[in-house]
Amino acid sequence: MNKAIEIFGNHIYKLTQNNPKKALKQLSFVYTAAGLQCKYLPSKLLLPARQYMQWAAADAAIKPLKKADNSAIVSLYLPCEILHAMGIYQMFPEALSCYLAAAGSEKVFIETAENNGIPKTLCSYHKAFIGMVESGVLPKPRFVINTSLACDVNHLSFRRAADFYNIPHFMIDVPSEYNEKNLKYVENQLMDMTAFIEKNSGIKLDENKLAEVMNRSRNTIKNYRKMLEFRKDIFLSDEMTSHMLSVFATHVMLGTKEAEKYTADMIKQMSACPKERKGVRLLWVHTLPYWQDALRDLINFTDRCEIVACDMAFDAIDVNVEEDNPYRFMSDRLLRNTVNGSRENRINAVLKYAKELDADGVVWYCHWGCKQTAGSSSAAKEILEKNGIPTLILDGDGCNSQNVNDGQTVTRMEAFLELLENRK
Repeated sequence: MNKAIEIFGNHIYKLTQNNPKKALKQLSFVYTAAGLQCKYLPSKLLLPARQYMQWAAADAAIKPLKKADNSAIVSLYLPCEILHAMGIYQMFPEALSCYLAAAGSEKVFIETAENNGIPKTLCSYHKAFIGMVESGVLPKPRFVINTSLACDVNHLSFRRAADFYNIPHFMIDVPSEYNEKNLKYVENQLMDMTAFIEKNSGIKLDENKLAEVMNRSRNTIKNYRKMLEFRKDIFLSDEMTSHMLSVFATHVMLGTKEAEKYTADMIKQMSACPKERKGVRLLWVHTLPYWQDALRDLINFTDRCEIVACDMAFDAIDVNVEEDNPYRFMSDRLLRNTVNGSRENRINAVLKYAKELDADGVVWYCHWGCKQTAGSSSAAKEILEKNGIPTLILDGDGCNSQNVNDGQTVTRMEAFLELLENRK
C-alpha cells in the first residue's frame, strides 16, 4: 500500500474514535480532491471516457455524504431511476466501502461492526458500511430501500441501518422465477416504492422527468451492449478500477446523464482502438480488488493480460429495452438478473459472454463472505471447463486489506496466466 494512503488510513482510524464528524469531513475532502484530480489532471494511460467516469462516480459518492437529508441508502441492485427523477441521492455499501478501501480507511469501520456483534464471516463491504453507520461517520439519510436480490446480507445490514437511524425502510422482494405473475408482483412493489418515496421525501414524482431518466437507462444499456461488441476485437490497455466504474454505471447510476455519456463516449473511443490482440484475455466474475497493489501490478496497463469484462456489469443487460412502461422495464431487469434464481443462470451468462468476447479464461473471484459466489464456484469451474474455458477460483477480499494474502494471490494468478499463455 502507498505510504501516504497508509498514513491517512491510520489517521482516520484514530479520528473516527474521537471525532466521527471530522472523520467524515476529511474523507469527503479526500474523495472530492481525488474526483477533481480525475477530472482536471487525469491519467494519460486511460481513455478519456474512463477518466470522466472516475470523476462522475466519485461525485455521485460524495454528494449524499454532503447532502444526507436529501439522500437514501440503497442496495446495489435497486433500480434507482425513480430516485434520479426526484433528485434524491444514493448511498450504497459497495461504493462507500470501495472508496474506504482505496483510501486505506476501511479497518476502523470493519472493527466497529465486529465489535458491535457482526460476525467476521460477513461480507466486508457490508461490515464496513455498518461500521460507518454505527461509528457515527455516515450521516443520517431520509430512508432505506433495498431488494432481496442476490445478497443475503441485505436482510441484515439495511434493516440494521434503518433501525439505528430510526428511519423508514422499504424492501422489494424479488422472486427467483421469471414469469408474468412475478413480473406483475415486482412491478406493483415498484409502484408502492414510488408512493413510499413521495411520502417520506415530500417530493412528487414528475412523470416527464421519469420518462427522461428511463430513456437514458435504455440508451445506457444499449451502449454497454455495443461496448461489449467492440471489446471482442480490440486490445485495451486498462485498469481493474474501470470495470467497477462500469458496474456503477449499469446499476445505481443507471438513468443518469453521467452513465449515458460514459457509455456513449466509450463506444466512440473504443471504435478508434486498433483491432489487435495482446496477451491473455480474462473475463472476471464478481467484484474486483482494485486497491490491491500486488494484483494491480500484475493486471493494470500491461500487454500481458487484460480484463475484457466483469460479469457484475452485464448481469442485467439482456432485457427488453423497447419496454415503454417504466415499472415493467425495472421489474424485468430485476427478474432477469443473472444472479437471480439458480446458480446456472449466472454460470451460463458467464459462459455466453466468455465465448462472445473470445476470453482465454475466467477468474471466478470468491469475495470474502459472499456465499452466492463461493457456493457456485465449483459448479462454475466444472461447466466452464467442460466448454473449453479454463477457470481460476480465486479467494480474496474486495474491500478488507487486512484479510488478503498478497503472495498467495499473485502466485495463483501468475500460474493461471502462464497456463493460458501456454495454450495460445
